[in-house]
Amino acid sequence: MVPVDHVGLSDEVRPDAPVYLVTGRVLQHYQSGAQTHRVAELERLVAEPYVELHPVLGFRVGVPDGARVRLTSARGRVEATARWTDAVRPDTVFMPFHWSGVGSVNQVTTDATDPISGMPEFKVCAVDVAVVDAAVVDAPAVDALDRPGTLQKELST
Repeated sequence: MVPVDHVGLSDEVRPDAPVYLVTGRVLQHYQSGAQTHRVAELERLVAEPYVELHPVLGFRVGVPDGARVRLTSARGRVEATARWTDAVRPDTVFMPFHWSGVGSVNQVTTDATDPISGMPEFKVCAVDVAVVDAAVVDAPAVDALDRPGTLQKELST
């Protein structure tokens, strides 16, 4: 055991990247998906990367539920489909890391590492969130507001 002092994030929110991105797993895929992407049933359940964002954030930045969204950081950008949910905080978006290529969230994550273990800080960074083609999307999807679990009261205020 080695005692360590807590050090904050290497990439804090700022005007050009005002939202935190956290990455993680989904039940249907394991790590890079090298095995699980070969299983048709698992691939049907979660076939592509996505970005979860809170409905309040979606309204604030003009990203409707189901729209194509772009996350941009100081290191790059990635695109995926937006999914509204109140399972994430209004200042944070979530994206799973099981895809490579254009769907790889690690295109935007920081390259900072822990000075002792060398473990990369892939789990959090600051990003900008924007709809890919604002001209195509006029308004938020109404059915997203009626789904159980969304914060309809907060949206109506």
